[in-house]
Amino acid sequence: MIDYWLHLTPTMKMFVGIGTVSSAVLTLQMVLAMFGGDMDGLETDVDIPDAGEGGASGILSIRTIGAFFTGFGWSGAAMLQAGYGTGAATFVGIVVGSIFMALIFYLMTYLHSLRQEGTINYANAVGKIGSVYLPIPPHRKGIGQVEVLVQGRLKIVQAITDNDKKIGNRVAVRVTELVDTQTILVEPLENESPKES
Repeated sequence: MIDYWLHLTPTMKMFVGIGTVSSAVLTLQMVLAMFGGDMDGLETDVDIPDAGEGGASGILSIRTIGAFFTGFGWSGAAMLQAGYGTGAATFVGIVVGSIFMALIFYLMTYLHSLRQEGTINYANAVGKIGSVYLPIPPHRKGIGQVEVLVQGRLKIVQAITDNDKKIGNRVAVRVTELVDTQTILVEPLENESPKES
C-alpha cells in the first residue's frame, strides 16, 4: 500500500487522498447513525428556505460535502488512471461529486420526512383531560401551558382558553380543540355540565 502511494503522481495523490478521507468521514457518519449517534455538532448547515421547523439538514452538511468529495476524489482518480489529463479528471470529478451530493441530500430529505410522520400530532389530545402547568389568561389574551397525555406520552403543550377567568396552576382542564399545530384550546372541567344518570 505504501509502495502504491509513493509511486503515484502528485495529482493522483490529491484525488486519492480526497477520496480516502471523504470516504472515511461518510463511513464514520453511517456507523454513528446506526448506533444512534451523530456528528451534528460538526454540521455546517445552510438551510433551504421554507424547509419548515426542524427541516432536513441543509444542502451543505458534513454528509453532503463528504459525498461530494468522495465522488470527486474517486472519479478524478479513475479518470487519471484511464489516461485522461488533470482538466478532464477535475471536470468529471465535479460532475460526479455533484451527483453524489444531490443523491445524499435527497436521501436525507426523504428520511427526514419519514421521521416527521412519527412526530406528535396534538389533534390527538382533543377530548383528553390535562392539568394546567402554566396559568392560562382568559379570553385568549395569552398563552399558558397544559400537561396532557398525547399518543401515550405526557407532553407540556401551549394552551389558550375562552374561559372568563384565568385558569390557574394544577386546575383540571379538557382539551376541546386544536388551534394550530402547537396550541390547544382548553376549558376547566368545572365548567362542564354534570352528566345525567
